[in-house]
Amino acid sequence: MDKRVKNVIIVDDTADNFGGTAQIAYITAVVLRDCGYNVVYFAGCGPIHNRLNGFRVVVANERPFLESANKVSGAINGLHSGKTYKKFCSLLNEFNPDDTVVHVHSWTHALSSSIFDAIADLGFNVLVTLHEYFLVCPNGGFYDFKKHEICHLKPCSAKCIQCNCDKRSYGQKLYRVARIALQNRSIRRAHPKFCYLSDFTYDIMRGSEFDDGVPCILPNPISVEGEFSPGIPSEKCGYLFVGRFDKEKNPELFCRALTSLGLPGTLCGSGPEFERLRDAYPNLNFLGWCDKDILAKQFKTTKALVMTSSWYEASPLVCLEAMLTSGIPSIVPDTCGAIAYIKDGENGLLFKNGDVSSLCEAISKLEDGRYYEMLCESTSLSVPSLLEDRSYETYAKRVINLYEGLYV
Repeated sequence: MDKRVKNVIIVDDTADNFGGTAQIAYITAVVLRDCGYNVVYFAGCGPIHNRLNGFRVVVANERPFLESANKVSGAINGLHSGKTYKKFCSLLNEFNPDDTVVHVHSWTHALSSSIFDAIADLGFNVLVTLHEYFLVCPNGGFYDFKKHEICHLKPCSAKCIQCNCDKRSYGQKLYRVARIALQNRSIRRAHPKFCYLSDFTYDIMRGSEFDDGVPCILPNPISVEGEFSPGIPSEKCGYLFVGRFDKEKNPELFCRALTSLGLPGTLCGSGPEFERLRDAYPNLNFLGWCDKDILAKQFKTTKALVMTSSWYEASPLVCLEAMLTSGIPSIVPDTCGAIAYIKDGENGLLFKNGDVSSLCEAISKLEDGRYYEMLCESTSLSVPSLLEDRSYETYAKRVINLYEGLYV
């Protein structure tokens, strides 16, 4: 069957490819180009990463709103950027809505919802991958950054609006409430097709005004370098944390659990909590930020990866990376998007979010040599199907089918 779509415009807040969402936006551009599509990259701000060489990249030249020298101007642009609207309209006018799809990955940091007004005004079909929860939650995380706990309030309800949950200030919270109201008015005009990263993230946003009851699940792809090398379970030692050192990632829970059990642990990452935790837990190995080569070595020698995020982390790929390269299981909280592929007792273990005793119990299970060997074997057996499910090829097929479905 001939494909109708010939051009795809990838939209993301940044062209510098920093962060998980930007990585997936870039991968989307690459796999579509390799399938013969004409791909254009529209970003809110630069600099343009050299990995985008070979693509046409259009940058709105907006600073991230929170970094604007003029805070008032930054706040206004965050609600609706006229400059972005005009620049995006100018780009869209070069294409025909009959054979061009817009694929949005993020818009809240440097673009604003003005992109949806441009899409609506010029009649383009649009697919939106929901990497975060900004569609329904003012702060994008269903998380109370003051109490450092998951928020269960109905988004934008009276109780939600009264709650001072924002990382910065209550004034910022009220600003975000206003922004989401304006945002969703623009989104309604564009009639996008929404894609959720997993059943887990859909369940978090279930029941919103944009929920049609028939969720489209589009898992993030991953590519692993080198051959699968599980090693010998009995030769593996210690536990590994990989992530940013901030409160919502909760690396201290990892530190407390390993210290309580008297077991070795290694932490890879950086962030505001790094120095404090390094000084408080001299018994653990703090490596700081690690590149892929260092992480690969850690995956091969450690017994398990441990995630401790205290919020609804949408789609952590590090567990997949560890499993698909080295066959090690992961220990993850029961409120984390990794439960989309980490199955308790099959390729990892779950523990109660924020509960150090529950985490210690899970880690202790892996100290049983026979049980750990069994779990490693089971984890290795799950690798082929996960590799196929998360491959670039599978992702490309899913995305292309979704694009074509927009015209049905």
